[in-house]
Amino acid sequence: MKQTLRNQAKRTGVALAAMAAFTALGTGTAQAAPTFTRADITLDVAGNLTCGFRETGLGAYSLITYGCGAQALGVVSGCFARNKFVGPTSTAVFHNVTAEESVALLAKNNGTVNSTITVEAPESHGGGETCTEPAESQPIAVRWCNASLVDMTNGIVGATASELFAQLARTGTSVIVVPSCAELIATPPTNGGD
Repeated sequence: MKQTLRNQAKRTGVALAAMAAFTALGTGTAQAAPTFTRADITLDVAGNLTCGFRETGLGAYSLITYGCGAQALGVVSGCFARNKFVGPTSTAVFHNVTAEESVALLAKNNGTVNSTITVEAPESHGGGETCTEPAESQPIAVRWCNASLVDMTNGIVGATASELFAQLARTGTSVIVVPSCAELIATPPTNGGD
């Protein structure tokens, strides 16, 4: 009986030692592949592009670079006096609009990144509308085209949006025309916005 218990104890000890060795070497513990468990692209109240996301399966404390941007952006601006639209309007076109710098984020020890990146619409004065005192220029509407959120480190696309539109200011009964995405992509950038 004692001999049987000793043999079982030895086998158990050898099995535990083997399991510890395999665990230390990483055998039997597969690391999950990087995956966006949540990713969306929206516009905030100011018409800026916002990429919100959660990515899992990253290495603990790994540095991941993300890109959030759009192929084209159209900003329609107009003249306002005392918060009333007085016209005229103009349209500024920008291409390849992204954050000023690449956004590098550090994954948590569990291999996740949960964040939001905001890309501001560039300052624009359109095609040159001139507001006379006391009127001031302000954005009326924006249209972002072919927006995307990308994990640039691992080459994974988290989300895309072909078109996002926001009306930022009221113009009374005046109809404001915002170019379509096809027109914005085909139009050369204004204000040096490339």
